Order: sequence, then C-alpha cells, then structure tokens
Amino acid sequence: MDKRALRDLFPVTKNAVYFNHAAVGPLSTRASEAMMWHARDQRDYGAAHWREWYAEHDRARASAAKLIGAHEKEIAFVKNTSEGLSFVAGGLRWHEGDNVITTALEFPSNWTPWKRLERRGVECRVAPLPAVEEIEPLIDARTRLVTVSSVAFHNGYRADVEAIGAMCARRGVLFCVDAIQSLGVIPIDVRRANISFLAADGHKWLCGPEGAGIFFAAAEHRDELEVVESGWTNIDRRGTFILSPVDLLPDSRRFEAGSLNTNGIYGLRAAIDLLLEIGIEEIQGEVLRLTQRLADELRAAGFTVGETRSGIVGAAPQSVETSVVRLHRLLDEERIISAPREGLLRFSPHFYNDDSEIDRVIEVLRRII
Repeated sequence: MDKRALRDLFPVTKNAVYFNHAAVGPLSTRASEAMMWHARDQRDYGAAHWREWYAEHDRARASAAKLIGAHEKEIAFVKNTSEGLSFVAGGLRWHEGDNVITTALEFPSNWTPWKRLERRGVECRVAPLPAVEEIEPLIDARTRLVTVSSVAFHNGYRADVEAIGAMCARRGVLFCVDAIQSLGVIPIDVRRANISFLAADGHKWLCGPEGAGIFFAAAEHRDELEVVESGWTNIDRRGTFILSPVDLLPDSRRFEAGSLNTNGIYGLRAAIDLLLEIGIEEIQGEVLRLTQRLADELRAAGFTVGETRSGIVGAAPQSVETSVVRLHRLLDEERIISAPREGLLRFSPHFYNDDSEIDRVIEVLRRII
C-alpha cells in the first residue's frame, strides 16, 4: 500500500488529523472530481446528456453489487440507510403477534423502524448483543426477521454476520443488516452471510457524498416487501406518462420511486471504485493495524478501550472527572477530528491515515489531560 499516493487522494490530510469516518468521511479527489464533472455538465448543458447520466446509474449499480457480492439487479439507490431499513420495516406483510429481533447496540436507524411496529401488534425483541448466543434464544415460531448493525456505531462491536446469517437461514428467519459502519472497510458477502436485506449510506467509510446510499434486496426475498413509495421511475410505464400502467419493475429499481441523486451517484461510484481498486481485504488489514496501535497507545495514556475488530475505537477516560465532551472540543481546537458518543471518545481512522497521526493524537491527549 503506497500510503503517500493514497494520502494525496485525500486533501483532508493537509488540514486535519481526520479520525471521524464513523460520522462523515471526507471525499477523495476522485469522488469530488466525478461530482464536479456532473455539476458542470448540468450547468452547461442542462439535461442534454441524460442518457450518459442513466448509464452512470448502471455503472454505479454494478460497482455496488461487486462490493457486496450481489447482482446489480438486486441494488437500489436510496438517500440514506434509514430509508432502506424503513423499506423493510414498512414493506414486510406483518401480522399481529409477529416479532422482530434487534439489539441493544443499535443506532436509531436500526431501532425506530422496528419499535414503531409495536403499534401494529408486532413485538420488538432486544438482544443484548448482535451475537448468535444472544439472539437465538429470542427466536420462536412468530419471529419474522433479525436485524443487526454489522458494526456498532459507538464502541465498534463487530457482529459475526456470517454466523448470524447461518442461524437465520437454519431457523427460517429473514436477516437484515445495517452495514453503514462496515461497508468500505470490512469485506461483506451477502450470499455467504445469507443476508436478505442490507442498507448503507455512502458518506461514512465509503468516503462518498451524503444523500447517496445503497439498498440490497435479495432476489428471492424481493417480493416479500410491499413497495411503500410510488412514482414514475419504479413502474413499467411502457412508453407513456399519462394514465400509465402501474406494474412495478421486476428488479430492485422498484424501490426507486422518483428521480435519483445523480450527482451523488457519480461521487458514490467513484468512491466505491477507488476502494475496489485498492482491495477491501487490504483496506481492512491496514485499518485494523491502525486501530490496534491506537487502542494500545490510548490504554497507555490512561483510557479504557474495548475490542478493536473494526475501524472504530471507543475510549473512556479512567478518571470520571475527565469530560469526554471537553476532550472532544479540545481535540477539535488542535484539528484532530473525532466524536463523542455514548460516554466514549470515538476515533475512526481509515486506510490512508498513518502512524504519525496516531502519535499526534496521543501527544495532544497526554498534554490536555
């Protein structure tokens, strides 16, 4: 991995120590240039080149499919993870007395859609952790779906999605994954993990723009979802607009009810292609090396740190008198970008970060503590 060349692709390295990819990742030069090309094209020619824009949708769909081991016809573009997960929660044909299982480590995106089903008579069961031994005892004959985050947003707990997926397949339960905290840094194969549905926005570890994400619906489970949004692009219009037919498209484009965020899709495709070019396995190896070193240095500096099997390191000061919010603010003033989450100081480096930046973080923390 040529770290110098990779850092040149991320101008943020000239302005800050950026360890906040679990919130919003910076754009690479490739992603930003792709978006600027499209913006200039629309500025100078309006929609004259719409056919090229639609071709870019297809290219981006193919790139997203390759990233997760899916078929491009199983990929829909969404504005964010919440929208994709809501398609599942709102689209499944629930019956009173059914239940869904989520976990106690979920971001609101993978909690609120399921909890709100209780008004429809669907029980929302909560496992302490996204682990087979915690989830399986909660499954019964009325369990329709298990939903987990591949990586917890605050402390970086990494779920074994393949083990959970195998359990769901064995028990005849659908499996849904919020992959926003892993996609782009941890390999995921929807077939091998028996994933029925997956959603992830592009603005975190993919280092793409906000407002452009992917939704995967396995072909064999696609028809189990009622489409909750209707419009002019997710139907087979057969060449007409007025009083058009309303038959849904046969593939996952049925979840795209209107005009897409084309500018965002240009950036998303460029971002995904960069990661595929480097290799997700290689990215994972470098990120895990960085997070392990960072965790070790934080412990030596007086922090309590949990597991480091993802790109997220959640650190708690050992002294209860040390405010995480204050530490975060002081780090910001030193142009070290992190985030306070659930009582933890959260660091989330990516593959282009380097050891000198870890040294800088530790030096500043030791000084301000």
